[in-house]
Order: sequence, then structure tokens, then C-alpha cells
Amino acid sequence: MDFQTLSSIERAYLERGVSQLISPNDHMWNTGQDWYYSVGQSGLHVILSCLATSWLPRVNRILDLPCGHGRVARHLRAAFPDAQMYFCDLEADGVDFCAETFGGERIYSKPELAEVELPRDLDLIWIGSLFTHVDEKRAARWLSHLSAHLGEHGVLVATFHGLFATKLQATHPMIDGASWKKIVKGYERTGFGYAPYAELDMGDYGISLSRPSRVVDMATAIEGTRMLAYQERGWANNHDVLALTRNDRYRSF
Repeated sequence: MDFQTLSSIERAYLERGVSQLISPNDHMWNTGQDWYYSVGQSGLHVILSCLATSWLPRVNRILDLPCGHGRVARHLRAAFPDAQMYFCDLEADGVDFCAETFGGERIYSKPELAEVELPRDLDLIWIGSLFTHVDEKRAARWLSHLSAHLGEHGVLVATFHGLFATKLQATHPMIDGASWKKIVKGYERTGFGYAPYAELDMGDYGISLSRPSRVVDMATAIEGTRMLAYQERGWANNHDVLALTRNDRYRSF
């Protein structure tokens, strides 16, 4: 996508502004009002930076997964007012709120994402903080699965806990100490560590930690795609960001 187009998108987004409607069930708002809008805007900015490195001419179809209650979705809708948007999450209340508030289709997720019927030919898939909560096998399987739903030149942007998270745990704990030790052990052994939450009833969801090199290996194993970028602390100065596009890396000149 050319810079002139992106500049026009951002200018119109700033003039239009984002929805101020907040769900009373929005956990992200209830636990972080001071940074809620800036984190959402950072999501849009990193998406635009990834689009700048792509061959995608326009964004018509967007999947936000997991959408939560719209921390990033409200910014995506403001930036792409005419796009068809799909909102997907395990939390049905969040899906309903996003679809009703920002306009789009509901997709109720399942614990196994590969079982969920998702739209095809997507121009943009935003995956903000999903792979940060699952083990390596699911991350690799779901990343490949989602990539298959991109249209030609479509862009997938996903976040991970990278090297910064190894320091962040000491000041802003993401999980209990015993579980963190398990995560670090796996991380040091293979480049990807994971442990489920021990004190929360969330099934097999927890915290993961991944080396950039391991994520790159995961991405480059997906056929028919090309890696656009890997940016450390690209989202909200916290999560690392991976960008892929549906453009075969082995395609001839």
C-alpha cells in the first residue's frame, strides 16, 4: 500500500475520531482507563506500518480476533469506515458489543480455533494478544490456519511476548511465580515457553514467551506466504509484532 493512501487513511481517521462507547463488561477499560485509547491507537499504527510494506491496494475485509470489547476495533472502524468487519472472540458478550457498536458480523469462537468457520479472502487479520496466551503447537497451527484465510496480498498482523517480557514479569507480573519458572524453562530449551493460568479458571489458556527467531521459524514454515516484518515491542511498546502476507515467497520475479 502506498504512503499517499496510508496518509489519507490516517488523516481521515484523526478527523473522524473513534467511538467513545464502552461496554460495562470491558475488562481492558475497567483495569486500564489511562492507557486504553493509546493502546488501541498503537494497534492501528502498527497495522498501518505493516500495510506500508505490503502490496495490498486497499482494505475491504477485516477480521479482529480476539476482538474483546473493541479496544482496537474502534480504531479500525474509524480508519476503515466502509470495510466489512468480522468480530471473533470466545467471549460472546464482546462479539455482540463490537458487532452492534462498530458495525460488522459476529463470529463466536471455540477453544479450538481451527473448528471455527471464518471468512475467506480477508484483506487484514488483526490478532492482538492471542498467541501470547497459548502453547507453541496451537500458536503454529492457528497462525497457519488464519493465514489461509487471507486473500491475495492480504496482511496478517499478530502479537507475541518477546524478549521484553522476560524483564516485564519482574515489575508487572503476568502469571504466578511457579508458572513463570515453567515458562522460562521451556523458553530456554526450545525458544517458546508456556504455562496455563494456575489461579484463574480459564481452561488451557495462560502466558507464553517466545524468542523472535522461533516466531520467524514458525512464520516461514507457512507455505504461500511471505513475512513482511518482525518488530520488537511494536504494539504499545510491549508486545512484539509479526506481519505476514499472502504472497508466495518463492514466486518468480
